[in-house]
Amino acid sequence: MFYLGISAYYHDSSVALIDDEGSLVDFKKEEWLSRIKGDKTFPRLALQELINSFSLSDENIRFITFYEKPVRSWISVLKHSVKNNPLSNDLTRNYFKNAWNSSMRFQMDLSKYIKIKKIPILYSDHHLSHTLSTLYYYNNFPYVSVVVDGYGDKYCTSIHHVKSNKEIINLWNSEYPNSLGLFYSAITDFLGFSINEGEYKVMGLASFGQPKFYENLKKTIKFEDNKLITDTKYYDYIRRTDRSFSDQLTDLFEIEPRLPDISLEVGEKKFQVYADIAASAQKVLEELLFSIFQYAYNLTKEKKFLFSGGVAMNSAAVRKCSKLKFINQLNISPSPGDSGAAIGASYFGFLNEKKNDNFVSKNNIKNSLYPGKFKPKDNFLEFGFDKIADADTSLNETSILIANNEIIATCYGNIETGPRALGHRSLICNAHNSELVKKLSTEIKKRSLFIPTAPAILKEYAEKYFYLENSLMNCYMYMTATATPKAEVLKNIRGVVHIDNTSRIQICNETHLLGKILSNLKKFDIYLIANTSFNISSDPMVYDEIDAVVALHKMKIKYLLTENGLFRKKFEIKV
Repeated sequence: MFYLGISAYYHDSSVALIDDEGSLVDFKKEEWLSRIKGDKTFPRLALQELINSFSLSDENIRFITFYEKPVRSWISVLKHSVKNNPLSNDLTRNYFKNAWNSSMRFQMDLSKYIKIKKIPILYSDHHLSHTLSTLYYYNNFPYVSVVVDGYGDKYCTSIHHVKSNKEIINLWNSEYPNSLGLFYSAITDFLGFSINEGEYKVMGLASFGQPKFYENLKKTIKFEDNKLITDTKYYDYIRRTDRSFSDQLTDLFEIEPRLPDISLEVGEKKFQVYADIAASAQKVLEELLFSIFQYAYNLTKEKKFLFSGGVAMNSAAVRKCSKLKFINQLNISPSPGDSGAAIGASYFGFLNEKKNDNFVSKNNIKNSLYPGKFKPKDNFLEFGFDKIADADTSLNETSILIANNEIIATCYGNIETGPRALGHRSLICNAHNSELVKKLSTEIKKRSLFIPTAPAILKEYAEKYFYLENSLMNCYMYMTATATPKAEVLKNIRGVVHIDNTSRIQICNETHLLGKILSNLKKFDIYLIANTSFNISSDPMVYDEIDAVVALHKMKIKYLLTENGLFRKKFEIKV
């Protein structure tokens, strides 16, 4: 039997499938297949792939779980929209549509692909789905779970005491519109980046600034008397759909909001002001997280934390939180946002039936990073490629190319579950060559200089190159936290160190794809690989070899590593 989880209609729609043994056997984001960044539609393409791969039907699906309770969410938003009528009419209509899609239409959409009359449909609490998506990877109970996102159902922040995977007690919630996630999204919007996609750019930009607007900004949102309180006169997300910040927030910054089509590059006239705004927002976010984590500890006295929700992808804040004296362990899933909540939803269905409290093995953690049944294709000759190494020699040949300062694209087996490229859909090169890393980021990926490139490193060398936090050792596997390089090695790896002297590292063991390549590179005195996602900035990560071929020609990259071998382009095609 299988347990299916689905997230949809808001952003980053996805599906997840857990089997009768409790293993995550597949996970897919709709955007991988539709090629629409952040695709929020019902995940029909992703679902169809699961149906085809596992012969899913009403005979072998025990539960289908939607990742939230949509009507509750709509009622909460409607309550605040009515107060701001008539300006909020568009907002009200938008959320009514979402509520309809997520409740009534969800089952209609689902029935087009699976006969659902025999299958119970469950609806999980949104923040419980987030908690369970992280809990799936960590079963060393007990924990305290902190979920921080924009909002889901009617909550924006929550604290749960996780005593086992069957005993999860909700202790505290912050209700819409009091939201740290929506606060950071409003700043993202003000700075001209796309909400739900550009928050990482704000985090990168913050390192170039000083928190000069901190005092003004912190009065717009605060944690007081164990409550998170947003002063909504500064934020328009409760009144309109086209803008998240108000004119009052603009007045605090004394600069006009940046338009998305206006360049923002290091050294430009307005760059420093916008960087200072980002730094101020980052400081406010971090300090409020400190307060929430402290309150979570006060409620439970637990020193092991699960952290999830979209805000958990802020790797700079994660590291700061890990230094709090009462935290011994801070755990984040590979996919802490809404797409990963589909994993939590499928797990909810599984737990709804199972009685055993301790069944998730350590092997599940490893296997669940790259779940699925991806079938590699070996038809590159049709697209102007030569095979230069078979599968058994490809990793060694890849290492030689990296040592010779070539950039390699990977489309290797199953795609990673989370938003971070962990080697299977990556662009990699020698991290000791700073100019090459810069070329990879700015010329090939077309990224701004304020967006860093991450390094991958073997576990045996990680402590030689970086100061590591014991509380974050699990996070380093998934590239969800930063570390500080040691002074004596800094000059040799400058290209993968951000301006704030941190790196979002990925620690690999020797069984991992990048770990195997790194093991081969030791003979060349190369110990770090620069690793960034294999995609053009406006596109999702490549899913299959066809996507890879198109991207390779757009990016002017010659080499592609797959499970079937190593390939080289014969010629360039104008795309």
